[in-house]
Amino acid sequence: MFMKTGYEELKYAVDCGMIDISHLQAQIEMKKKEAILEKHKYDIFQGKDGYWHTYLPCEGGRKSVKRKSRSDVEAAIVDFYNTKYEFRQRFFVWVERQQTCGRAANTIYKYKADYKRFFEGSKLETKDVRYIREEDIYAFLTELLDCKDVPYRALKGMFGYMNGVFHKCQVDRIIKENPCDHVDLPIFRSRCVDNPRRKESERVVSPEDKRRMLQKFRNNETVEKLAIEFAFYTGMRVGELSGLRWDSVDYANDTIMIDHSEKYNPLTGEYFVEGTKTGKNRIIPMTDPMKDVLERVRTLEEENGWLGEFVFSNQNGRVHTKSICNCAYRNTNDKSEFKKNRSVQDIRRTLNSNLRCNGVSRTVAASILGHSEDVNERNYTYDVSTLDEKKKYIENAGIF
Repeated sequence: MFMKTGYEELKYAVDCGMIDISHLQAQIEMKKKEAILEKHKYDIFQGKDGYWHTYLPCEGGRKSVKRKSRSDVEAAIVDFYNTKYEFRQRFFVWVERQQTCGRAANTIYKYKADYKRFFEGSKLETKDVRYIREEDIYAFLTELLDCKDVPYRALKGMFGYMNGVFHKCQVDRIIKENPCDHVDLPIFRSRCVDNPRRKESERVVSPEDKRRMLQKFRNNETVEKLAIEFAFYTGMRVGELSGLRWDSVDYANDTIMIDHSEKYNPLTGEYFVEGTKTGKNRIIPMTDPMKDVLERVRTLEEENGWLGEFVFSNQNGRVHTKSICNCAYRNTNDKSEFKKNRSVQDIRRTLNSNLRCNGVSRTVAASILGHSEDVNERNYTYDVSTLDEKKKYIENAGIF
């Protein structure tokens, strides 16, 4: 006969009704409570007002706590020490709030990945947020930049997370003051690695490159190539191309409703279609080049039996964003033809820049691209005029 371990004996006793498990749990909780109260450094006393009093640690010292009974004061003490206020715990409280607010799965995934990149293993990670001061943040940033190469843009994003975490702590009344408010982040810029910004010519597609791409596409048309050509005329995001449905194409009114976009959930590895990136629908007018592409797409899909709900479909169903992106990359990979690989993002910048250089207002251009005006001007507008065109502008300006 084998000897029973302590765990097996306890389980046997519980299973046989020899020990009341609820009574056992109550005893365990009582022991935990006693241990916390023994560590509590402030007296518990009844004041002249009849209430029971004690103090709890807080920013800058201590705060008074009073309750109607001693047991209520003890419960407040136990709750105070049982609640976790470490930065890592509060970070994921903030992430949970972002998820509740409707942040996309990709964004939530990025928050978690960036936590590992910036905070995991740091001294700040295990600090109690109630006692984190700006000096701690300065020390954290210094140590981070000593150990890792971080572009300033990434540092600003990370600092934004921290600011959000501490703001949530303020909202939850855990802290009174946000330590990030007293951190001068720009002084760390000189310690960040350079992230060279591409030349304007590298961020837009030149007329020569556009001609080469379209000629190459038409020599051997595929649904993915037609989607990229469609982007030249519409400025649609790659996810919007994947999510475009035939019922969003209104031939009667010559318009296209852009109201769906394909997304990818890196946690599940699944593609899905929902609203646009901004959550807003937009309508763009349908031009003759757009109609031409749509006719060629429909013909190709009808010939192969691929015609379905989505405009850009092949033998596997809806063409995914990854396939369109890879197609753009592969077909501009020949350095004898193209100086750099091109993307749908480059195509969007090109259309917007052409609109702006042709006198289209920032409001109209932003509306077509599906941006706010500020984002459109800051990230998508470039000078695509030629020297001859500039010369003409200067000559015309000199007339007045």
